[in-house]
Amino acid sequence: MTDDTTTNDLLNYAGKICVVTGAASGMGQAAARLLTGLGAEVIALDVRETPDPVAKFIRIDLADKDSIDAALAEVPQRVDRVFSCAGIAGTIYAGRTFSELDVLTINFIGARSLIEGLIPRLPRDGSIALIASTGGMRWQTRKNLHLDFARTDGFEAAQRWFGDHRDELEQTFTGLNFPYMMSKEALIVWMKYRAYTLSGQRIRLNAISPAATDTPMAEDFSRNANGLRGSHISEVGVASTPEQQARALIFLNSGLAGYVSGQDLQVDYAFTVKGLHEMAATEPVDAAR
Repeated sequence: MTDDTTTNDLLNYAGKICVVTGAASGMGQAAARLLTGLGAEVIALDVRETPDPVAKFIRIDLADKDSIDAALAEVPQRVDRVFSCAGIAGTIYAGRTFSELDVLTINFIGARSLIEGLIPRLPRDGSIALIASTGGMRWQTRKNLHLDFARTDGFEAAQRWFGDHRDELEQTFTGLNFPYMMSKEALIVWMKYRAYTLSGQRIRLNAISPAATDTPMAEDFSRNANGLRGSHISEVGVASTPEQQARALIFLNSGLAGYVSGQDLQVDYAFTVKGLHEMAATEPVDAAR
């Protein structure tokens, strides 16, 4: 295992081939820009062309297995880092209406299919970072179902699994935007499950879970959650920027995080620990403790 922190380039992106999905907007675009500035060769994948200069742009639709296969045929045979940033906010997104299966496919099944296709091209000490969500933070409530989902064999099998278990899953959800939250929980569980098997190949796999972020998707999140825009914000009082989330992704895939794998990093300015304060507010103080 190499130790990149022994060099002056602590992030170790200079000359690295980095695949970035969702590179045309939001966090993916921010990551692609930062990586270019760090000297990486960025291969940008998106359903629409990125407005920024990159080494190569490849069009991809993560809802379509044929499109994923075609994109993989265009990606170089060696890839050093993968940034999986593409996704949609729910059944309402970018002026279009999607089915629940579309949401699950784009956010999890298609993303997984692309990553699995890229893993054989990664060298030892390669790494993958993906975007989950604080909307997926209750994955442990359904961990047995999600583990079954994570172990499905391939694109079509995963779609069938969701069809077979959709009603069972929905009954366990109490919040809004079920398909989005389901997709992000599934992504987190698959990441954790797969990271262990990849450790033998010295390939790292991690995720970030952003809280409310000021991206073009923010309005769509509000529509999918019946107007609850910005609900995932702590006492800091403002949403994060795409650049703040992209920096966390870049850290996880960098030499600085060389022994970090299987982790879901909440980039939320303490939003996910709000429950501790709510609990403390309702419990009497025990002076004897």
